[in-house]
Amino acid sequence: MPESAGPRLVAGAHQWARLALVLLVLGPSILLIYAWVEVLNNPGLSLVDGYRIGRLPWTWLGVVVSLAGGLGGLLAGSVAIAIEGGWWRRFLVVPSVAAAILWWGTAVGALPYPGSFHGPDPVSFAYSLPTAAALLVLMPAVLLAALCITPRMRSAPRTRLRPVSASRAPSPTAGSDDDPEGSTG
Repeated sequence: MPESAGPRLVAGAHQWARLALVLLVLGPSILLIYAWVEVLNNPGLSLVDGYRIGRLPWTWLGVVVSLAGGLGGLLAGSVAIAIEGGWWRRFLVVPSVAAAILWWGTAVGALPYPGSFHGPDPVSFAYSLPTAAALLVLMPAVLLAALCITPRMRSAPRTRLRPVSASRAPSPTAGSDDDPEGSTG
């Protein structure tokens, strides 16, 4: 009997979500380490100044790795949660994907942005506004990827009723006219 595509798709999405989480740690780490190197090379600079120096290829590489992890986490997490997630996980997919669509729409120039940015250039948009990229792409991607690989807790039914055993079951004659004391036989 052939295996259905659902479990294979979910297993693949879990693998992509793990890879996305690795990229989401690696990309900002590259940016942080390189900003720290700039601070060490130029005393008196802050980490923000070290980030703003933005020397190639490290800054570009860190931003691209972060955006790739964000996109992978959003896609893999959304697919896996849509197939096997509970109702609240599926609910969290909607605002996460909506925020990412707004950011990516602006980054590729489909949505207008007030100011000097004119897309399509997602790398420059993420570099110039790292807070917006972190809040609208990276954090939702981490949320969906983490929810994707976190197992769902199955709750046991809680009826608070005792199981009925055969020895305590009432007899069919209990309470009838033939048995005035209502014994259970």
